[in-house]
Amino acid sequence: MSDFKNEFSWSVSRDALFTECKRKYYYNYYGSWGGWDSNISDTVARELYVLKNLQLRWMWKGNAVHHEIERILKELISTGSLTPFEKSHKRVTGMMRRGFKSSREGGYRKTVNSLKNELALFEHEYETEVSNEAWKRNYNETISCLENFYKSEVLETVRNLNRNNIVTIESMKPSCLSFSDEQFFIKIDLAYKLEDKLQIVDWKTGSGESNTFQFLVYVIYANEELNHPLEDIRVLEHNLIQNKQIRHHFNSVEIENAKNDIMASIDNMKGYLSEVENNLATMTDFERTENRKTCDLCNFKKICFELD
Repeated sequence: MSDFKNEFSWSVSRDALFTECKRKYYYNYYGSWGGWDSNISDTVARELYVLKNLQLRWMWKGNAVHHEIERILKELISTGSLTPFEKSHKRVTGMMRRGFKSSREGGYRKTVNSLKNELALFEHEYETEVSNEAWKRNYNETISCLENFYKSEVLETVRNLNRNNIVTIESMKPSCLSFSDEQFFIKIDLAYKLEDKLQIVDWKTGSGESNTFQFLVYVIYANEELNHPLEDIRVLEHNLIQNKQIRHHFNSVEIENAKNDIMASIDNMKGYLSEVENNLATMTDFERTENRKTCDLCNFKKICFELD
């Protein structure tokens, strides 16, 4: 544990959290550090770690869909056989039922293990009133996303590809990019080679707007880490709930602007640190957002204003 150091890294999600609320960013990346140890003497760190792992129900839907698609694709690549939809439907239903029951009973607060595999729903922690119809709709949308995945051109394309053309499926490891000395974490849902082009696929399960910055980061990563020329990289955004596809292609100017934005983001994050070299942060240096609507759905709202 003493050798496990909290090192600085950059990701799109980290940048989004920093932009949303500096104090929430601190809780997530610094205040909760070490809280995975249920025997930790720092009860605040443990509480922040538990709260950090809460998911809103639509986040749960998205994670369930991504997890199952990853499983389906990896089974397809390793065995050459496509998991029948009926089997996928059954195991996702079972997983969601077990997770919902455990979360409702507060299982995530009782476990002594990591919460990575323990569902903790925001609505249960904060006793938010959610109708049975709303929970059912969330489940039905999960299954609809899977149905649309099974009917998708992407799946049909992957089924007909040589397995050597699959570049990545939901893998994430620390990377170093040429324009920065920092460590980057970038996770691509799916990437494969097709006719000398690299196709990046990003699954969406909600109705929100596209995250163009996220797609630009994918392209930078594919260019530098996967060694593909910019002109040969395509991003396919597939919204599974709407069953809608949007294709993205970016030019060199957009890529350079994105690199500059990443460097500015890193500089801003590090500007808040009390010791940059050791990645140490002081809570009171991280101000709370002035947008109280953001607080309504914040994982840390029950403890935030007690800490100063």
